[in-house]
Amino acid sequence: MSQPAHATTARTAARTATARTATNRTATARTATARTAPRPGTGPVHVPRPGTTRRTGPVGTGPQLRLVPPARTTPTRTPPRVRPAARRRAPFVVLLVAMLVATTVGLLLLNTAIAVDSLEANQQRAAIAEQAEEVARLEQQVVVADTAAELARAAAAAGLVQPGAAAHLVLQPDGTSVLL
Repeated sequence: MSQPAHATTARTAARTATARTATNRTATARTATARTAPRPGTGPVHVPRPGTTRRTGPVGTGPQLRLVPPARTTPTRTPPRVRPAARRRAPFVVLLVAMLVATTVGLLLLNTAIAVDSLEANQQRAAIAEQAEEVARLEQQVVVADTAAELARAAAAAGLVQPGAAAHLVLQPDGTSVLL
């Protein structure tokens, strides 16, 4: 890749000449654009003078001046204790932490309420099971007490007597009755 020194010098000279003509062309184009259409936000390019509007005398052909916006400088660093971004971020961080704590406490309370309800439901299920057993026991007693032998024993215990044979009373035309 080594090239003779005279070839490198010729290329450099050609590049410089091309760069100069390109620079002159772009400078001319820029000044023409600046004179005809000012860029917004850069301020006025030409300030008219009060008085006569016609110029007399020779017109200068030198470089035209134009208004250039100030160069943007890099922001200076502020000490960490006075950074405005940290001040704006602090309430947001506090809000997030508060929401996280509130959510955790809310979930804890919800879990406790669910556990209490579950315990009460288990106790009510146990009470319902006991009452169902009592109902079944009472139904069994009713079925046993409904038999003929049990009815006769209960009637004797209550003081009732066995009925005799069936009899009929017949009324006579004179108003007397006869037992048949």
